[in-house]
Amino acid sequence: MILTIDIGNTDTKAASFSLDGKILGDTREPSQGDFLKLPSLLETRYEKIVISSVVPARLEKVLELVNKKSDCVHVASEKSPWSFAIETEQPEKTGHDRLANLEGAIRFGAYAIVIDAGTATKLDVLEGMEKKRFPGGVIAPGVGISFEALLAKTAQLPRIELDKHSPVIGYNTETAMRSGVVHGFAAMVDGMVMRIFEERKLPMQTAVIATGGFSKFLSTRARLVTHFAPKLSLEGLYALSTKL
Repeated sequence: MILTIDIGNTDTKAASFSLDGKILGDTREPSQGDFLKLPSLLETRYEKIVISSVVPARLEKVLELVNKKSDCVHVASEKSPWSFAIETEQPEKTGHDRLANLEGAIRFGAYAIVIDAGTATKLDVLEGMEKKRFPGGVIAPGVGISFEALLAKTAQLPRIELDKHSPVIGYNTETAMRSGVVHGFAAMVDGMVMRIFEERKLPMQTAVIATGGFSKFLSTRARLVTHFAPKLSLEGLYALSTKL
């Protein structure tokens, strides 16, 4: 079996895979917690364990938990054997979660835009037929950050539930806020995807893949998303494991 772990700013996700790529079990828990769920996946040894992290301090804790569970523990970096060339100006500063997402996106086609709606909203591009490349992407505030900033800078706006439905034109303060945050997020994503298509001259069959905890807000709202893949980074880490 293969174990993959993605340590994000907000959540840490993990999944165990069979050797043929089927998910056997998975967990999700806060990155700043005590990792109470992860041990449930560590009751067996693994052929390989592949980890991606954007939180160095928490990576040390995870390594303490897993280093006796496999003879092959690989921490993803820009030097890992990805299936694409990293063409960003400073590859060593590119988030490894972004690289894992792109590795997972390869199964959707030669060209892809990955929208990772997490703590930050990231849009990354995968290009090329035979020789795939990652030229760069976009990093914008995430839904949660935008909502908290709105509350912090206004005196009378209330904290609301974002999961409820609201029309684009709100009929009271609550629905107007929800529209601005949620529909505004979907409109930003659609607008940026259109600009990426235009600037990179991507083919119409380019896959537009949404992942991340806030990607649920794009369902029925974002018009250009073609696929939803909630476990994309973990699937990308599994794909990377097959090349180690």
